[in-house]
Amino acid sequence: MLGTTITITVNAVAKVLARVSDSEPYTARYFLADSATRDYELLITHTIPKVRGAGKESHLFRLDVTDYDTDGVVIRKQSTWTVNEVSIGRQDTTQLGYYAAAAMAYLTPTNLGYILNRDS
Repeated sequence: MLGTTITITVNAVAKVLARVSDSEPYTARYFLADSATRDYELLITHTIPKVRGAGKESHLFRLDVTDYDTDGVVIRKQSTWTVNEVSIGRQDTTQLGYYAAAAMAYLTPTNLGYILNRDS
């Protein structure tokens, strides 16, 4: 089990999200009301097939950030997530870890900026 808190760094500022739910199997939710105008929610969930090695095993890491105006009305909700999935066969944790790390390493601020600016 992951810890009772998870720290993420946003624009060089550490944000400590507290675990708010782990009642669903293979799922954990973390939350931080960072201010009166911003919330962070992190969801980690695993989909595991009933028959081991049957494929479609996946691992989701999703961060949602909701911004509010001073009256508490939602201005925007922005999300980013990554999914690691095995679609056929049994998961090779080591290799899938290498692929995930390679994809994340590519997403430097510069490269991510290109993507968010719709370059392809």
